[in-house]
Amino acid sequence: MEETLLHEVFGVSRSYRSTSTEVRYGGVFVAVEPLDKLYMCPECRSRDVIRKGKRIRRVQTLPIGFHPVYWEVGVPRCQCNSCQHSFEIAPPFARPTRTTRKR
Repeated sequence: MEETLLHEVFGVSRSYRSTSTEVRYGGVFVAVEPLDKLYMCPECRSRDVIRKGKRIRRVQTLPIGFHPVYWEVGVPRCQCNSCQHSFEIAPPFARPTRTTRKR
């Protein structure tokens, strides 16, 4: 998907980029991932982080005509080399996922 359409029309932050666009199952699926500048530890602000995989979140957004549009957002898991803190880079344009309370 063109970057202008991604940022201006759909309101995705400029710190994310589109990697692929597919039409399948009657919908439009856009893969989105964060830029390298977002890889920073929230605890100590160090940029010395290790990527430990990622999970994919599917977020439904505004349709194009009668076709639903879904963002497939890569949410990377990271670990800081300085303070050993583990964290995920959550997308700012999607509501947080529900979590269960630890007992």
